[in-house]
Amino acid sequence: MDFYRARKDDFKYVKYKKSLIHNTATIASEGQNIIGVLEYEIKNMEEAEIINFNIFESCREDLIFKGLIDEIDYWNPYLKRIIYNEDNNIINSNVLINAGFIKSSTWILSMNNNIKVFKIDIEEITPGQLIVDETKVNRVNSWIKIPEDIVITCVKIEDKIVCIDGYSRLIAAYNKGFKYVFAYLETNDDNIQFYRTCMKWCEEQKIFKIKDLANRTVTPEEHEKLWINRCQAYLNEHK
Repeated sequence: MDFYRARKDDFKYVKYKKSLIHNTATIASEGQNIIGVLEYEIKNMEEAEIINFNIFESCREDLIFKGLIDEIDYWNPYLKRIIYNEDNNIINSNVLINAGFIKSSTWILSMNNNIKVFKIDIEEITPGQLIVDETKVNRVNSWIKIPEDIVITCVKIEDKIVCIDGYSRLIAAYNKGFKYVFAYLETNDDNIQFYRTCMKWCEEQKIFKIKDLANRTVTPEEHEKLWINRCQAYLNEHK
């Protein structure tokens, strides 16, 4: 059984359009079959709410639900809790309990993490990516309204804060004239040499600030060919 964030081909399984725009749907699959979907809404920098859960085949509902919850945690490790309003009547209480939810005025799953979100000036963020997918920028541009809508993932290399995830949101923020966004530091340093290399690639092309990246948006096809494939080739070579 595999769990992942919904891709373009999975959108037919997603109930709410906002889950597509915000990239907040997770998928469970087994082989070639999609067997479940969970959609959620980020309420603020501490809380997310489940808005849809659906099983498409007869299987262990509790295992699928737990796996989909773990996927939310993977993509949003800064969250402190996930909530579910039982008035929606889509999730069995035993499934919630098995996943660690506790019933209060609503169902609450407390996340055990020590990740701290901090405010950061856009000018203080060092790029680690050469180009940005323009389709993703246009998508996030439709819902980003304030700096608090943006939480990016970074690593610290020497005295630099280097972004490793969230570039479409960063470019949208820059284009909207935001002076700051919010970020958290990735604590797993297994890929730190890769991030150093990405930063070096940027320096070679004189990309030192987010403003240097703002006009380097490309089509999804170009992004995959010029950036994703380059990164994958590096990672394969340095296994």
